[in-house]
Amino acid sequence: MRVALLIGALLALWLAPVPAHAQPFDFAAVDDAVRDVVATGEIPGAVVLVGQGDRVLYHRAFGLRQVVPTPEQMTEDTVFDIASLTKPLGTTLAVMSLVERNRIRLDAPLGAYLREFRGRAFSQVTIRRMLAHRAGFPAVPPDAAVRAGFPGAARALATIALDYPPGTGFQYSDMGFILLGEVVRRVSGDPLDRYLRRHLFRPLGLRDTTYRPDGDLRPRIAPTEFFNGHLLRGAVHDPRARLLGGVAGHAGIFSSARDLARICRMLVDGGTLEGRHVLRASTVRAMWTPWPNPDSPRGLGWDVTSPYAAPMYLFFPAGSVGHTGFTGTTVWIDPPTRTYLILLTNRVHPNGNGAGRIRELRARVTAAVGAALFQGPEPPPFTPMSTNPEPSGPAADPPALSAGPVLTGLDALVRQNFALLAGKSVGLITNQTGIDMARHRAIDLFAAAPNLTLKAVFSPEHGLNGDATADVPNSVDAVTGRPVWSLYGSTRRPTPEMLQGVTALVYDIQDVGVRYYTYLTTLVSAMEQAARFNIPVYVLDRPNPITGRFVEGPLMDPDLRSFTAPHTIPVRTGLTVGEFARLAAVEQHIPVTLTVVPLTNWDRAQWFDETALPWTNPSPNIRSVTQALLYSGIGLLEATNVSVGRGTDAPFEVVGAPWIEPYGLADALNRRALPGVRFEPVWFTPAADIYATIQCAGVRLLVTNRDTIRPVTVALALARELRARHRDQYKPELIQNLLVNRSTMWAILRNEPLERLTAWAEMERESFLKRRASALIYP
Repeated sequence: MRVALLIGALLALWLAPVPAHAQPFDFAAVDDAVRDVVATGEIPGAVVLVGQGDRVLYHRAFGLRQVVPTPEQMTEDTVFDIASLTKPLGTTLAVMSLVERNRIRLDAPLGAYLREFRGRAFSQVTIRRMLAHRAGFPAVPPDAAVRAGFPGAARALATIALDYPPGTGFQYSDMGFILLGEVVRRVSGDPLDRYLRRHLFRPLGLRDTTYRPDGDLRPRIAPTEFFNGHLLRGAVHDPRARLLGGVAGHAGIFSSARDLARICRMLVDGGTLEGRHVLRASTVRAMWTPWPNPDSPRGLGWDVTSPYAAPMYLFFPAGSVGHTGFTGTTVWIDPPTRTYLILLTNRVHPNGNGAGRIRELRARVTAAVGAALFQGPEPPPFTPMSTNPEPSGPAADPPALSAGPVLTGLDALVRQNFALLAGKSVGLITNQTGIDMARHRAIDLFAAAPNLTLKAVFSPEHGLNGDATADVPNSVDAVTGRPVWSLYGSTRRPTPEMLQGVTALVYDIQDVGVRYYTYLTTLVSAMEQAARFNIPVYVLDRPNPITGRFVEGPLMDPDLRSFTAPHTIPVRTGLTVGEFARLAAVEQHIPVTLTVVPLTNWDRAQWFDETALPWTNPSPNIRSVTQALLYSGIGLLEATNVSVGRGTDAPFEVVGAPWIEPYGLADALNRRALPGVRFEPVWFTPAADIYATIQCAGVRLLVTNRDTIRPVTVALALARELRARHRDQYKPELIQNLLVNRSTMWAILRNEPLERLTAWAEMERESFLKRRASALIYP
């Protein structure tokens, strides 16, 4: 408490940044982001450097580098414990230089260099897999295993079992890089620090970069935490690196922004700096090439799109690379433009806190730099339309329309007496929405079918009953006694154990027509696993509840696939779940045997409440067709610091925060005359989620014409107005979590007019309409 008060008392003196170098770009948002975070007192200070090739575009210091025992101002030349930046900027470069010298082979087993690992258990552990964190090693070794130092530590580490077969998964591993540091020592004959000093630090003219910094650097070092009553200042923060004497492959290097910029310049210039050759250009490219398996989003020693790299890759162009460090350090590079961002903090000083704030700081700084420096292809002028163009017609012969009722794929299958599945042992992927016209559960109908066996049930996010709000455990269905395997728990795709004895996978879940609704990802994962085990997939189709006629919002950037971004489709998909399955299977080249059991008597213009089918809430906060419609736009805002009504009786129908002035916001939005919607001032107090039990002010969205409203455009208008009216409070960066389109996000952050935002968002709609035509089933 006293430390926080001390920080707060000193902020007025040290919050202003050091004057910046001359720059042609607007980095004011970087200043704002760092000032805001430092002002919380949770991170003492920061240094930010942005460069392109040989040019430094921005270099500033903020706040304090030391809070206790005596406050010290942060300076541009402060030296930081860069923690895991040691991996890509130290150990990886050492290993790759030895590869160039033919002293190390990337595909050689570790045992070729460390005799302790010559056993059969480690035969598939290669240097390449170690660099990519795919070797099977545990994340962190026990302290006891490294306490004695090398070479004894190698014997101790070789007794530790692998966590998974090498090459079959990804797990970030300090242990693997500790061993790579020892590989460098044994192969070169030099300890890792000496090797780097001879082959990297000195040739690049680095003055501040070293392991175990000496007394000359100490006055400029940013301290970290207290250990055994002593403040770590010049001693490495990582405990295992300390046990290894301060020199390790996973952590231990100290450096400044200036020195790291020189390393980045060397890398973006193909391994050469100021005439000094350090690495071949082909070596640099090899390091930065992502592993071919999409489930392993790393290069060699470098991060690309792993969870550790969020949010940097969301705001830098596709193909960018970088790394982060535990002490609060970040380097991110865009090779084609030779751009690099260096963000250095000692967020653990003095008491180990700041984990949440460093995530916020990384997101905001990277977003600000991305918006300032990058822009996608210029969009054509966007002309609003009352409806999207109708497709020329479905690729397959559509089910014949008659005067009869709309039937789901489940209803049709029941009427066919399950003939498609005769003799099959079925795994049924379903939840509370898997019901027929009479509200009978699909589970019960399959269990009672005489000509098939219901082997197992699989549930998506929110569980079998659709009421869970966290990870879902495996269970047993109380009625049928069948095992219920969760696909939203320890795993998010069916495992071989779950699929044991299954000869057909059936998917019967009501979607809501929105890309980031996770049931679509569950379907893709199921198709991928089914293809792997030669199991056919049957999708029992259901209506798109917000019609299949309208398509809206930007396409997902192809490299930003995630659990909320399963395929390169718009935000509002205009597809049924069966049509989505057809499109994804073809475009993702999933070799699955796919059958869609189509709807009967449904056409694309129908809303769900026009079908006479029974409505069941597809998830806890989508309780009506109107909320599903608004979710397709307002859902984009829920990762930001506003409430979208979760924890109220009107989710996605209200947007608010304690700091919003509602009358002005409602008036500004109404003056835009957005089609199909009107805004009213509102006050509400969420019972859960962000701002739980805190009164919020904002706007209520009243849908006046659901055929003309464009929810994504509404969300963009809201974000723009909030940013214009509450710039110091509203933080829009995390819109990108679900938007996953860099060009549109950069435009939002540049405060471009709504017409321009809409143009960015819709620029690929026509191409998508052509792509989806082959997957359409219904007129």
